[in-house]
Amino acid sequence: MESRHLRHFLAAYETGTFTGAADRLRLSQQAISKSISRLENQLGVRLFERDGRRVRPTAYAELLLPHARTIAAEADRFRADLEDMLGGGSGLLRIGVGPSPAAGLLADAIHALDLGGAVRLIVAAGIYEMMIDDLIQGRLDLLVALRQVDRADPLVKEEMIGEVRYVVVAGASHSLAERRKIGLKELASQRWLGGMNIGAVERTYLASFAAAGTQLPRPELETTSVLFAHATLDHGLHLAILPELMVMREVRSGRLVVLDVDAEPWTRPLVVATRIRAPTLPVIASVIEQLRLAVVPAPTSNPDGAVP
Repeated sequence: MESRHLRHFLAAYETGTFTGAADRLRLSQQAISKSISRLENQLGVRLFERDGRRVRPTAYAELLLPHARTIAAEADRFRADLEDMLGGGSGLLRIGVGPSPAAGLLADAIHALDLGGAVRLIVAAGIYEMMIDDLIQGRLDLLVALRQVDRADPLVKEEMIGEVRYVVVAGASHSLAERRKIGLKELASQRWLGGMNIGAVERTYLASFAAAGTQLPRPELETTSVLFAHATLDHGLHLAILPELMVMREVRSGRLVVLDVDAEPWTRPLVVATRIRAPTLPVIASVIEQLRLAVVPAPTSNPDGAVP
């Protein structure tokens, strides 16, 4: 069994056609078909049922899938390490990080470790679900993020290292900035800034509004940019629901205020994730341990809206 045959199998599985696999890998459709046939002959089973131009994976293909993904991912990891070593490096660690607060915690953990150039770090930003796929496929070695989707994958090992609370945030000049115990019905009449790709926490806070007999209006503005969100809230016209750790510095500086909302807490787990069958490199173990130490319980707001 050759690794190239497994890569051809994965491309066919993921695209659903040999033509799609050929386009992805820049090969001919005939080359993909022959490669899959060789793999089937080696294994002695049929991996795909041909249905016109499309192919349907068999139960044997489903059995092979996690093994093929693991082999391809670890081969890519070795190739990256080898290229780094040949280039005079001493190691490469690729980390995926979600938007703050995960990014801030990761920066603190790396600073505390003080690797001193012993390992070259590549830190890529993205949303949880896309980065999980990058982790499985070997483009990342470690993922640090708020879990925005409830998804279990047999190739991924997750550890919850903390829980992050979502809060309603306003600019310091907002008309509600100094109010206490604001009801959800009153919040529903405000102008809102919303995030994108929010995931499961959105269902939680929407359920709170529904239970209060109201609903959160559609946001006037939506963004994936933390900087844009902070700058917009500064003007004092909009509210937003954001992870508390994401706005701690702005609250302490007086730019933003966490509103005292009369509702149960909205939280999501902060997780670190690795490939379950990948070797745990010492540097990965060190980063994870430092992240455990860096995480503190979600702070609670004072009555005046300031974070202690």
